Amino acid sequence: MIFMNCYKIKMKRLIFTMIILVMAGIGTIYGQGQGYGQGAMQPDGEKLTAYKIAFFTKNLELTPAEAEKFWPIYNDYSARKNKLLADRLSTMRYAAQNEANMSEAELASTADRLARSFADEAEMVVSFNESLKAALSPKKIIRLYQVENQYKQQLLRELNQRRQGAGQPGMRGRGQAGNTGVQQ
Repeated sequence: MIFMNCYKIKMKRLIFTMIILVMAGIGTIYGQGQGYGQGAMQPDGEKLTAYKIAFFTKNLELTPAEAEKFWPIYNDYSARKNKLLADRLSTMRYAAQNEANMSEAELASTADRLARSFADEAEMVVSFNESLKAALSPKKIIRLYQVENQYKQQLLRELNQRRQGAGQPGMRGRGQAGNTGVQQ
């Protein structure tokens, strides 16, 4: 019984975290339109990608040769991980919405699918780490994991700043301290 309560709490936290990350991504990608006086802008998804590349390249101090090897590896990993996380979130949503109507066997199967998803993610990280060894030094590989976390934190900070600024007339979340450089 204690295990199930602990499991439910962890799953709720995971779902909450995933929702926050999805909202952060959506909020950043589908921001509040163009900034003041900026004229024609590139689509927000492209701006976010350009910002991510600049953030990682700068913070990892990638040389052009390293960047040429690193980005294809990282982009492939990122796409596979995003698909895995989306599938997991979909499974969790389905289970949350249909839990009352699911049989014990269906619930057990869903739990097994979720556990397999976590195992697949762990295997993916190990494989990704091995692939990185061909592109980056061990020091930069460790730094990459730190930079990924910093990047996510920066996006969440910016999202919070935009939300706080949205209530201020004329501000609409622009121009707060700590601006990441991602224009709206």
